[in-house]
Amino acid sequence: MESILIDPDSVHDEFIDPDTANKMNMPFDVPGIRAEMERMLSIPKCRDFVKRLLAEVSKAAPVNKLVAGGDVLKVFDMIMAQEMELPKLVRACDFDNGADKTLNLNLAIGSIAGKDARIQVGSCRPGKSVTREELKAAYLKSDARMCLHETIHHCGEHVYTDEQLARTVFLMNASSDALPVPTKPNQDMRTAYSQYWDAVLKKSYK
Repeated sequence: MESILIDPDSVHDEFIDPDTANKMNMPFDVPGIRAEMERMLSIPKCRDFVKRLLAEVSKAAPVNKLVAGGDVLKVFDMIMAQEMELPKLVRACDFDNGADKTLNLNLAIGSIAGKDARIQVGSCRPGKSVTREELKAAYLKSDARMCLHETIHHCGEHVYTDEQLARTVFLMNASSDALPVPTKPNQDMRTAYSQYWDAVLKKSYK
């Protein structure tokens, strides 16, 4: 399966429309992403929420050892420092570079324990036509938020699942919403669980 994304160098319009922007395989600004993650984690509410979340989920799943004491930036650095053929950060639908072929989602791929931890990040769709520089800024902000979310998954040696993180957030009374429940047999709840705990994460850094 070939990548269905657009090479950014093939787009020459002064203003890039939302649909085109959403299909562009924009390169990752790793230093910028890390700096933005650091900024978010410097916000006391975000720092405290992430620290407590990882402390509680690691207690609930002791066999899945907490990596680097739950230091998210250290775990991100560990992912980026791995030696592997595939890129450590990959766009969803960038199949040529190892994007997941079944899920067009943000994902924590592999694991720290397996020495193959990677992060799949979705595209960014602005609400209006934007310049190239505006699009780069929008992607940086979006990429950093998704990398924070997925790096939290990788803080477990074998990855903490969305269900584990969602249930932990629920037990922490960090959300006023009820925990998602399946409405039909064998329903895949990953997206619902992901959105549940991510909503609390987003509130912590806004």
